[in-house]
Amino acid sequence: MGGFAGAPAMRVLILGGGLVGQSATQVLDALGAKCTVMDIDFGVLRRIGERFGGRVETALCSREAIAARLPYTDMVLNCVKWPKERRDFLIDRAMLALMERGSVLVDISNDAPGAIESSRPTPHDAPRYVEGGVVHFCVANIPSAVAHSSSVAYAAAMLPMILSILSHGVKNTCQRDAFWRKSLVAYHGTLTHAETALIQKRPWRTPAEAFS
Repeated sequence: MGGFAGAPAMRVLILGGGLVGQSATQVLDALGAKCTVMDIDFGVLRRIGERFGGRVETALCSREAIAARLPYTDMVLNCVKWPKERRDFLIDRAMLALMERGSVLVDISNDAPGAIESSRPTPHDAPRYVEGGVVHFCVANIPSAVAHSSSVAYAAAMLPMILSILSHGVKNTCQRDAFWRKSLVAYHGTLTHAETALIQKRPWRTPAEAFS
């Protein structure tokens, strides 16, 4: 990642500046890679710039901006959760030709349809494939490679919600915290999650409507 004496560091393009994108950037930056993070939220980009002290470049995410950087990028890391109803892509197959042969595309969020047209879920025992001269790594469940650590981290993340539900109930927990409210899938038999409703082709209501 950081290069050797006389050799440049790897140039990495991270799509999405959320929790996953920032965590990946932290690791890559520590290893010495030259990182660029793209997002559609200026506030997110500003916070990333401040967090990494200017070492990480930031840019507004668009297909045109991505295409302009692909010829100079060694690895693309997709951390964007693509809306299920969209049928376009941030990177389509034609754009792979802009990348050097042997470049790497890592798709952490590779649900179908996803943001990368050439992505398809791969298992741990056969994680890579080559398309358009670009090496793709699209393992559908990366944390399962370290199952124990992932389970401990997941339990730690879920414990506050569980304790809140035990103390205040589902409705009050969701009303008190927008983060938990966004994770609510169903309430008293009513779907309250837009993506789930879209996949199942069923009607849904917002949590606020379901609570009323």
